[in-house]
Amino acid sequence: MDIKGKTVIVGGATSGLGLAVAHYFADRGANVVLVGRRGELAAKLATEIGDRALGVGADIANAKHVAAAIKAAVDRFGTIHVNVNTAGIQGFVPLVGPNGPTNVAEFAQMWNINVVGTFNVMSQAAAVMLENEPDEDGERGVIINTSSDAGEESTAGMLGYAATKAALIGMTLPAAREFAGRGIRVNTIVAGGFDTPILDVTGRDAAADQIQFFANPRRLGRPDEFAALAAHIVENGFFNAANPRLDAGYRIPL
Repeated sequence: MDIKGKTVIVGGATSGLGLAVAHYFADRGANVVLVGRRGELAAKLATEIGDRALGVGADIANAKHVAAAIKAAVDRFGTIHVNVNTAGIQGFVPLVGPNGPTNVAEFAQMWNINVVGTFNVMSQAAAVMLENEPDEDGERGVIINTSSDAGEESTAGMLGYAATKAALIGMTLPAAREFAGRGIRVNTIVAGGFDTPILDVTGRDAAADQIQFFANPRRLGRPDEFAALAAHIVENGFFNAANPRLDAGYRIPL
């Protein structure tokens, strides 16, 4: 799919990977819809990108919020061709913490944002894509989700986060099969070790300690490198039902 002239809706677009995707696609001629919990910030960032951008506030786990964001995108740009989901939260959610069993509400909150929220945007964006006229390859749309190395090989204490990211990996193949012959490709980027604002919450020192386990290069990834892979997935029509890792060969130690 040619990015130029297409409309891309990005969940979690007000910082980090999502914001990089919005800029990267806009620079290549796409219309971009920035969706984030902070509506005023989303609108401000969209204004900075230019006329081809729209900022919308939404809690992605709220079906009504997402429906409103989808409607705003269609009203402004006519349809949706690409959906990139990067929104999510990270945190320490073990089975048993220092004071006993973990409050299940912590796990539920993480699941609701990381999994239910992603499902919600995927579902509503795909419904619009299915109405698009297919191109010469029969394609109507592309969905890209964001998982983590933790979804394949997490460490102690990260059970809650790992479960949510494993779920996203598990959603890829059945989603792609659901749209087989209907023109929507679905892929999930399994990302690890990126320099984003989430490190200000989880700890930059902890991230720096992990760089020794990167094969090459031994540095944190740049958000534009994530955006570049997302763009390649959109442009490469044979890329489907895959969970490619983007992590400099990182493997999480025990």
